[in-house]
Amino acid sequence: MIYAVTTLGHSAHITNARKNPTMKTKAVTAAQIDTLAQRLAETPIEPAASAKKAGDNFARLLAARISAERAVLAFTSIMTAETFDQAEVRLTLVLDYGNPDPAGEPIPAAEEAPKAAINVVVGKRQAILDQAGSGAQPQPPDFSKATHAQFRAKLAQIVALAKAGDIAGLQAFEINPVSSSPKATARYRDLCVIAITARAQVTS
Repeated sequence: MIYAVTTLGHSAHITNARKNPTMKTKAVTAAQIDTLAQRLAETPIEPAASAKKAGDNFARLLAARISAERAVLAFTSIMTAETFDQAEVRLTLVLDYGNPDPAGEPIPAAEEAPKAAINVVVGKRQAILDQAGSGAQPQPPDFSKATHAQFRAKLAQIVALAKAGDIAGLQAFEINPVSSSPKATARYRDLCVIAITARAQVTS
């Protein structure tokens, strides 16, 4: 069982969508799809009038982020999730850990990218996730550049919560992932929750 934490503080385990071919997409509403789409946009998006329009916008943003070829499989995996929590987790796996098919087996990245470079990136991300899963505290992102200045205070608060082992506080900490800095902050927060949870399971 794969366990992950979403950028909104929810947690869920990942099931294999292929085991349930009758799964419907109606569990994810237009507003929830907009929330997923917001993670792909650099600026706030307008609320969609329907789930179909929200889905079209999400598919467009996803294709722009990871390539049209990979987005087809990723979109299907995310939209066939049983719950919104699971859809968020699957999007996290696509964006942060290089898995374009989070409901099934990972597939190779697009052919236009050098395979060696892709393997290094995916391997590094998987190693970071594995370390957190073993209980090792992750390193916070480097916010020394001026572009990260306005997010340093939030990062410091998350670091303090992580050192205190405050899972509830970390999960309740709101982050709006509209740009690279808060997205990095959210990834760090999620990894901290995974690490603290792993350590708690060992000692329980």
